[in-house]
Amino acid sequence: MNTTPFYLKSAAVEHDPRLVWRYRWQSLLRMWALVAIIGVIVAAVLIAFLLSLPNRGALRAGGWTWLNIFFGVVWPALVPFIIGNNLATLRLKELSEAGTPLTEEMMSARPGRVLISPLDPLTTYNVCTETLSGLAVGMALGYGGPAVFRYSPFEGKILIGPRRPVWLTQCTEVVVGGEPGQPVEVRIRRRFGMDFFTVQRGGALQAVATVAAHLHAQFEQKDRALRAIKREQELERAALNAKLSALQAQVEPHFLFNTLANLKYLIRTDADSAQQMLDHLVGYLQNALPDMRSVSSTLERELALVRDYLSIMQIRMGQRLRFRIQADDVALAQPFPPAMLISLVENAVKHGLERASRAGEIVISAVLHGDALRVQVCDDGVGLTEQMGQGFGLSNIHERLQLLYGDRASLSVTAGDPGGVIATLAINKE
Repeated sequence: MNTTPFYLKSAAVEHDPRLVWRYRWQSLLRMWALVAIIGVIVAAVLIAFLLSLPNRGALRAGGWTWLNIFFGVVWPALVPFIIGNNLATLRLKELSEAGTPLTEEMMSARPGRVLISPLDPLTTYNVCTETLSGLAVGMALGYGGPAVFRYSPFEGKILIGPRRPVWLTQCTEVVVGGEPGQPVEVRIRRRFGMDFFTVQRGGALQAVATVAAHLHAQFEQKDRALRAIKREQELERAALNAKLSALQAQVEPHFLFNTLANLKYLIRTDADSAQQMLDHLVGYLQNALPDMRSVSSTLERELALVRDYLSIMQIRMGQRLRFRIQADDVALAQPFPPAMLISLVENAVKHGLERASRAGEIVISAVLHGDALRVQVCDDGVGLTEQMGQGFGLSNIHERLQLLYGDRASLSVTAGDPGGVIATLAINKE
């Protein structure tokens, strides 16, 4: 019963006469082929049965009559002609009333579609298997439940049908492929089956179009989800870089203010030392300024900056400050976050040696053990005190390590033997 309102009904169309002629003859040939196959099978069974009888000589034909010829030859040829012609006429009428012109794809028993996937081959294949094995596709194809399917991951091929064996029924094939460096292609087509020998009523094309529509929708949905995840990661990365820049901006003026205060003092007391300090400060800034806003540096560059800083502090403190830098050649080339080592060395000077009433030494060492970079700043100053760790120096380093490396980096501050402090910064590669 047609429930479509009269004002929405499509106007009848006239089909292409050449396609109509091809469609009728194609339908008849398919039906005749089916009858021929059945006839061959029945004849083979009868011959085998007759040959198995013990008295084959008594089973002689009584001669051909017009009745034998009619029911044996003419009638089997007329039945598919009548049935095929009626079914083809009915189908053409349905299409005409629906306002749908006859096309070559409707006549084909093996129509196809090609989709371009925005995903990579493996993700595309996984989306295809998840979609085709679901209930939605099976119900849309009229199977009454999930489609029965067979798949081959190595060939990138999936076969679906209403029942087993899949290859014998109305089977639809999906193949994921494409040339390297080119967009991923998903080829959908109807496989050869027993429905080839029937009048094509557009079911094969409808099945292929249904599968293509579901896969296209899933590709778009998966692509949107992946793009959303990528945008979220980019936003997180941008927020991380902004926060790192803000934290690093705290370190830069902190060091500069202390150095300028020292320089101001030396200008009044020792002009030669002030000139040397100014030279070291200019050299430090020339090396540091281009990378002040960078998220990453190298250990070699950071050690060079530390050497300039300690040279400046050595001018101020005189014999009270000695320093040594020991680093493996392999470790020098390793990536290292900027401004962290300066903060550790500055803490050693400020909280360790400046508070001591004797001369002291700072030893900086760096070694690479496997995938772990280990940097130590050791001083023999006053050791751990209540003031140690106050301010934003160590907390800044802890927070930046967490933002940059998560659990792959750590900072530990322990008491030295026999005195002083040992600050150890460890970073593991991914």
